[in-house]
Amino acid sequence: MSLTKKSPQWKQYEWLITKIFHDNSESKTETVLHDAKIIGEYSESSRQIDVLIENNNIKTIIECKHHSRPVDLKGLADFLEIFSDVKANFGILISSSGFTKSVHKRIKEFEGQITLENIDWEKAYSSFQEQSYGRITDLCNNCIDNYISGKEVPGLLCWEHGLGIEVNDKVSMYSIGKCLKCNNHTVYCDSCGWITIAEHEESCCKLRDIFIDLYNKT
Repeated sequence: MSLTKKSPQWKQYEWLITKIFHDNSESKTETVLHDAKIIGEYSESSRQIDVLIENNNIKTIIECKHHSRPVDLKGLADFLEIFSDVKANFGILISSSGFTKSVHKRIKEFEGQITLENIDWEKAYSSFQEQSYGRITDLCNNCIDNYISGKEVPGLLCWEHGLGIEVNDKVSMYSIGKCLKCNNHTVYCDSCGWITIAEHEESCCKLRDIFIDLYNKT
């Protein structure tokens, strides 16, 4: 296991929100990405997106605001500018401290396109299980050292289950979880029953590297 310096709470909040939307996704064609980059249509520059959800040609951007005060019109205006620049279909502005009355009034113009969500730290933190009761866990073994439960977020895995490839007329199933903190990949191989971290541990069998190559290409 490796020791990593503490990340700022706003970034940890982004991990929690990403985990919530990833785990609530019910579509096989939908992808949920943290800290994505999109070239703006008007700015022609790279725009940072806290959470990007793509499903076929439908693009939803999520902005996470973990501040001590409610989001005001300035915060909303910044989000609307990015929303327009990247040509998103839908937008979700999330705040841990709510929104001002002016924001609720202003957003009515974008009803059906942009929504506001108030998710406080405690609610967001409950999105994952700290204790594992099976072989597959929400926590990355590479970066769970020295975190304070409830106050800090460990490395969270966003799992893709039900993956499979056919080798020698036999289908081998596997799952891959990408850590939002260290970006390493935890692989569960159903063929041999082992769980390994691709970037730091030896392959459990010859299939694991094939699994990772396929995952990275999709």
